[in-house]
Amino acid sequence: MSSKDLLDQTNASLERIQRFDTKTLARVDELGRQLSFEEAVAPAQKLVDLFKRVPASILDSLVDSQLNLIKGRADADFNRFSEIMDFSASQNNSIQIRSNLIQQVTSAYDAAFPELWQFIAFGIANNTDSASLESRARAVLQDIEDRANSVTSELAAKESKAEDMLKNIQAVAAEQGVSQQAEFFKRRADDHQGQARWWRNATATSIVVTIIFAVFSALAFKFSWLRVDNQFDAIEFVTGKILVFVTLAGVIALCAKNFLAHQHNVVLNRHRQTALQTYRVLVDAGTTSGSQDIILAYASSCIFGSQDTGFAKEGADGGVNKSVLELMTKSTSAGGSH
Repeated sequence: MSSKDLLDQTNASLERIQRFDTKTLARVDELGRQLSFEEAVAPAQKLVDLFKRVPASILDSLVDSQLNLIKGRADADFNRFSEIMDFSASQNNSIQIRSNLIQQVTSAYDAAFPELWQFIAFGIANNTDSASLESRARAVLQDIEDRANSVTSELAAKESKAEDMLKNIQAVAAEQGVSQQAEFFKRRADDHQGQARWWRNATATSIVVTIIFAVFSALAFKFSWLRVDNQFDAIEFVTGKILVFVTLAGVIALCAKNFLAHQHNVVLNRHRQTALQTYRVLVDAGTTSGSQDIILAYASSCIFGSQDTGFAKEGADGGVNKSVLELMTKSTSAGGSH
């Protein structure tokens, strides 16, 4: 038999007895309590544990005589286990055979230990070799480092994902806040729109009343009961018409002024609403921080500054234009420095 074949057979025999489940030796259900091999389970497990202490990794370092010794002992003890598994209560002299098998398994440890202890010691020495331990330690450290790098990468990916989620949440919250502010300006514009509509109708009504009164005054001399007979009546009549015309003119001016004021506020709040809803797109389109600052300055001017809407003129906010000019100068100088 070649050394390679002997090594393979020894390895198979050793692995077979190391993997043997000693609990199957009891066979209580098959043989009953009296003929079972429960007494052999503990000694058999002790024997199997002894074989488990012989590492298979040392077999290729042993000579043939030592391999034959391990193989012979493993096969002999496994054969005892096989005889127990094949035992039948119906065979002749079954009680005596059962007692002999239990005795053999019980004494097998004492016979095996003197033959196997040297291989167990050699295996321990081989496993505790400093170079081997160093190699294993390096392998363990490398494995730990690889796992740490993997965990670090996963944490970095999760952190990046969390930052993206946080930015999205902040963007949504900002958009929600902008939408609420834009809704406020929309409500104010709608309120002024209703007021402007009312004052427009009041202005039109005042104009119609004034026209009717003017026509009536022009045709008053045709009515006999309004015809004046002397100079004093004529002066009194003319003075009354002048007072009525002045009053109607004042009412028209007041109504028109209120209409223009409310209409001015309608347009102004619409501008503010539009600025709040669109400034973010313009800021994101800015390529530099300077251009973004300019866009924000113009948006702030449209939201908080006074605007000429055509319905009411207000003073121009020169401060905003000045600040924008300063921002443009800073942006240009910053770009030149880079």
